[in-house]
Parts: sequence; C-alpha cells; structure tokens
Amino acid sequence: MVGFVKLLGIAMVILGVIYLIKPATMKRYATFWMKDNRIYAGGVISVVIALIFFRAAGLCSTPWFVVLMGILALAKGACAFFLGPKKIKPWMEQLMQKPIGTLRTIALIPLIIGILLIYAA
Repeated sequence: MVGFVKLLGIAMVILGVIYLIKPATMKRYATFWMKDNRIYAGGVISVVIALIFFRAAGLCSTPWFVVLMGILALAKGACAFFLGPKKIKPWMEQLMQKPIGTLRTIALIPLIIGILLIYAA
C-alpha cells in the first residue's frame, strides 16, 4: 500500500513536470476525460485511490497528509458523480482557455502534491 502511495506520487511529479514543460499536454489530458461519460470513470478511479490512501495512511510516515489526500480524492470522485459531465465540461473548457502562464502555474499543483506524497509515504 505504501508503495502505491509513492508510485502515485512519482506519477504526479512526472505529470507535473510534463505539464510545466508542455502545457498543451494538459489540454489533451483534460479533453480525453471530457469525452463521452469518461468523467464517471475518473470518479471511480478517484474513489478507489481514496480508499487505498485511507488503508495506507497508518503505514506512512506522515499519515495525516495521506488521509488528507484521500479525503480530497474522495471529494473529487463524489463531485464527478454529483455534478456530472454537463456541469464539469464547461468549467474545464473555461480552464483550458487560460493563458499558458496560468496553465504552467496550475501544473505546479500535481508536482508539489506528488513530492509531498513521496515524502509522506
């Protein structure tokens, strides 16, 4: 379980670096999840990740941070189901229209969270 938390942290760091270097990749990633009803699949994935975080938290060196990330993942998954694609798509489209500098700033979020997850695990 702790290995999964570290692996997810590494993946987030890699994605954050890719998004920082090529913000257009973030747009393609968002577009992928907005097609059809993939938002629901993303919601399920977020809930599963949350459950794994909750199970792994007790074994991690900084359990409160892992629990916090689990709560955020659970909230993200719940939002995907309660809001649905009709409400999330316009928000994501608006976000993807932001200037490159804004997208690069947003790319720092997964980068920082990924680093913190690696150290928390």
